[in-house]
Amino acid sequence: MMKLPNVLIYFSVFIFCACHRHKHEIKTEIVGKVPISSPFYVDLYNFETGKKMMSDTLDQENFTLTVRSLPKGIYQLVFSWERDVVKPQEMERFARQPELGAPKYYMSTTFWLDPVEAGKYNFLIESPGTQAELEEFLLAKNGSESVKLKVISDGKNNKIYNKYLILVDRYKAKNRFQKDSLQQVAVHCSNLKLWREADRLRGLLAKDWLINVENELLAEEIDFMKRNIDDEVVYRIYQIQLNSEKDIKRYSEVYNLFPLSVRQNLAAKN
Repeated sequence: MMKLPNVLIYFSVFIFCACHRHKHEIKTEIVGKVPISSPFYVDLYNFETGKKMMSDTLDQENFTLTVRSLPKGIYQLVFSWERDVVKPQEMERFARQPELGAPKYYMSTTFWLDPVEAGKYNFLIESPGTQAELEEFLLAKNGSESVKLKVISDGKNNKIYNKYLILVDRYKAKNRFQKDSLQQVAVHCSNLKLWREADRLRGLLAKDWLINVENELLAEEIDFMKRNIDDEVVYRIYQIQLNSEKDIKRYSEVYNLFPLSVRQNLAAKN
């Protein structure tokens, strides 16, 4: 049988540890407004690991999400809600695989979260502003790119990350505009029976990025990272961009500017 003094010591240590953990648990709030008729759903993912950190069902436009003790890093906030408009091909898919569930509307954005740096994050929809407008854009081809979402805070790194997103969005718009122009030229070539040129243009359009726009974006990304090389968010952006040996070579200028400790950490992970 445990003696009374030992029992008291045990419970004292237990209570101390519990209080210590609670004291160091940092609360983070994400607040905002989504003009969607209830209910709609929200999920928060760690963008680097893909792990879901939070999930909730909301029943009013204005919301406050509270999460505790999240590690700093890049996160993705995803909103979804049921659709009343279903495309024919989606109806076929649902008939074959009902376990996947009915199609939904999705909109999402990424942001830098650091509970120590900032305790409150504000979610904004810059445009459009009504549920009908949102749904019309989300159903259109590339329409989701027209729905501008942002998460803002007083944290320095989140501000830097938002500047990076603006840079990428600018090139997405340029890429889409040039693709639309090429599509018109491809149709014109087909009408004139210039099959070889039409096929060449369709080959360019089949890729996510036009080569010239992608190269311009890469140059701007590298310049952005070099200007902000001392900020931790750049290290995380760099990690996300590396998906192949080709990427390692493309971003070598950035890698060479990282402090030795960062390069050692990257080498250990690879």
